[in-house]
This record gives sequence, C-alpha cells and structure tokens, in this order.
Amino acid sequence: MTSGRRETERAPSAMLPLSYLVVAAAAFVPACAGVPALAGELAGHYYHPRVVALTHTVTLGWITLAILGASYQFVPVVLARPVWSQRLARWELWTLVVGISGMVAHFYIGRWPALLMAAVLVAAGVTMHLVNIVLTLRGLERWGLTARLIVMGFMGLGLTVAFGLLLGADRIWRFLPGAFFPTLHAHFHLALLGWVAPMILGVSARVYPMFILGPEPSVWLGRIQFWGLALGVPVLVAGLLSVPAFLIPGALSVVAATAVHIVWVVRMARTRKRPALDWGLRFVLTGAGYLAVGGALGLGLACDVISGPRAALAYAVLALGGWISLTIVGMMLRIVPFLVWYRVYSPLAGRVQVPTLAQLGWSSVEGLAYGLLTSGVAGLGLASGMGNAQLIGIMGSVLAAGALAFAAALARILHHMAPSGRRAAPMAGARAS
Repeated sequence: MTSGRRETERAPSAMLPLSYLVVAAAAFVPACAGVPALAGELAGHYYHPRVVALTHTVTLGWITLAILGASYQFVPVVLARPVWSQRLARWELWTLVVGISGMVAHFYIGRWPALLMAAVLVAAGVTMHLVNIVLTLRGLERWGLTARLIVMGFMGLGLTVAFGLLLGADRIWRFLPGAFFPTLHAHFHLALLGWVAPMILGVSARVYPMFILGPEPSVWLGRIQFWGLALGVPVLVAGLLSVPAFLIPGALSVVAATAVHIVWVVRMARTRKRPALDWGLRFVLTGAGYLAVGGALGLGLACDVISGPRAALAYAVLALGGWISLTIVGMMLRIVPFLVWYRVYSPLAGRVQVPTLAQLGWSSVEGLAYGLLTSGVAGLGLASGMGNAQLIGIMGSVLAAGALAFAAALARILHHMAPSGRRAAPMAGARAS
C-alpha cells in the first residue's frame, strides 16, 4: 500500500493525461472515416495533398498526442519522477491542437506558407514537452532500459519535428539538397523508428509484464533492442538521404531490435501468469504480430526485393495502422479506466462499494472494435498494395466502424466522470459483489 500511495502522489492530475488521450481518440475517428472518403486518392500515389493530410492526422493527431499524453502518466509512475510543470503541459496540448489542425487543413488544400506557420506551432508545442520531460528527468539516478529508450524516443521526436520544418520550408524556398522522395522517406522513418518505436519498446518493457504478469526482457534482449535502434536508425536515415550503401545495414539493425522485441512478447505471452486476456491486452499482442509483418515488408523495400508506391503504402498502413495504432488502442483501454477510476472512485474506496476497473469497461463493444480494427487494417493493407479503390473503400469502412466502436467503449468509461454515471456505478458494484 505504501508503494502504491507513493506512485499516485508522483502522478499528475488524472485529467492531464486523460485530456491528451481523449483529443487523440477524437482525431482517430475522423482519420479512419477519411480512408473510405479518400479511397480514390489512396489507390493512386501516396504523395497526394489529401493523403498527406490524412497521414498527418494519424501521425500527429492520433499517434503523437496519444504517446505524449501517456508519457505524463508513465514517466512519473514508472520512472518515479513527478511532472515538472502540469501548467506547461496544458498549454502544450492546446498549442499542439491548434498547430496540428492547421497543418492538416493546409496539407489538404496545399497552402505551403500557412502550413509552415502551423508547423512552427507544432514545433513550439513539442518543445514545451521536451523541456518538461528534461526537467522532469533531471537528477534521475537509475537509467534502465525503459528510461534510455524513452529519452531516445524524445530525441527522435525533436529531430523529426526539426526535419519536418525543413521540409515545409523547402516546399517554399527549395534549398535542401538531393531528391525529394528519399528526403521524405527519411523523415517518415525518423518519425517511425526514431520517435515512436523507442517509446513503444521502452514503455512495453515495463508495462506489459505488469499487465500480463510475465517476465521483463533480459539484459541481453534489452541491449539488442536499444543498440539496434540507436545504431540502426541514424544509419538507415543516412542511407535514405545520401549514402545508399548504409540502407541495408541500417534496416538489418532495426529489424534485429524489433525481432528481439517480438520474440520477447511471444515468450512473455506464453509464460504469463494471467489466465485470461482482456481486449486491451489482445490489442497490444496483435499489434506485435503486425510489427512482424510490417517489418518484413519494410526489409523487402530496403533490400529492393519489392518496390513502388503501392508496396510503400501497404507498408505504411501495416506500420501505422497495424502495429502502432492497435498497440495504442490496447494501451488506452488499460490506461483510461485506471485514470477515470482514480479520479472518480478512489476518494470513495473504503467508504462505499465502488466498481472495479473491469466494470468500468464495455467488453462486448471492445471485442467488436477488436474484430473490426484488426480485420480492417489487414484488408486495407492488402487493398492498398493492390491499388484497388473499391476494396480500399470497403476495408476503410470496416476500419471506420471499428474506430466508432472503440470511441463508444471509451465514452462508456468516461461517462463515469459525469454525475449520472457516478451515481449508478456504486450500485453496479454492489450488485456484482
């Protein structure tokens, strides 16, 4: 009990990470709904203004905001460091919301000067987060695998945003050397492998064992994951930008890191002590399966075994929609109930009967979301590879329905924060007991 109290004292107000996660989920639904609406554009080349707008809705509005919000919960609890400034974190959120909205809108209509101004706002919001994290981690004594990977991820985020600003400015003044598409691919992979991958691998190393009741990665498995990314990502990016000979060694290094992660996840799932898996855990484990498929496709692209915009788009769908999005959905289905329960019911615990975490959720709808999202991503990856607009529209509709089911499950949890939800929940808890 003493350890649990200390962890909750270090954590910020539950509303801080919740606000980020709710805004991220609000971006996820229209992003998925945009897939069938843009089926014709997605059947063509991936570098289309509306497709790029959709991509940044996913990468910035959904993925980045979700990870930033989750970091305000995980860093204080997992690394035992209180957030330096919750006020700065709140200003950061609204700066990012305005900046991301402006970027997506101006990508959609192809207005580069206004787009660059919006990107500057996004950079300002990210800078606020990085300052907050640096000052939060100041004086940290134990630098384990999770801490090192999280720091690597935030370094990758800063570099990705700076790179994006340069790309935006280059669309106006044309000053970057080299061809445009290799530079664009370098930006994408810096975001995917330098920012998102270290964050997922770092957090999962501590959080998955707690959720699944399985072993943490061994020292050697952790080292391969860390150094595979630390060495592989800059080499891969350099290969895309200027030294093609670096491309395959960098890709192999990254694949080694992700392969070891997948092996550990599979081993942990097999040896877990938790007898049954809820839908959140099924999402994160399925996400690891999509990482294996996406990683194989990415290696094929790096080795020039496969090529072309169709294969590249299928790779992006499996990476962003499969591995990352399914992992985030699963983590949110675990984090949001805890945050809501802690804010609403922890003051009542011990005085009245309160619902359990499981009773806050909506298992049947979470299962529906699982079926729709996992099958929708798989079908969309196949349809994108084929370039079939009709099939893209169908699978995009499946994906959109899955996003709506996920949003409904979250809304059911968040309803407990309303006065009517609070009054009903203790009675439900009493019936269950």
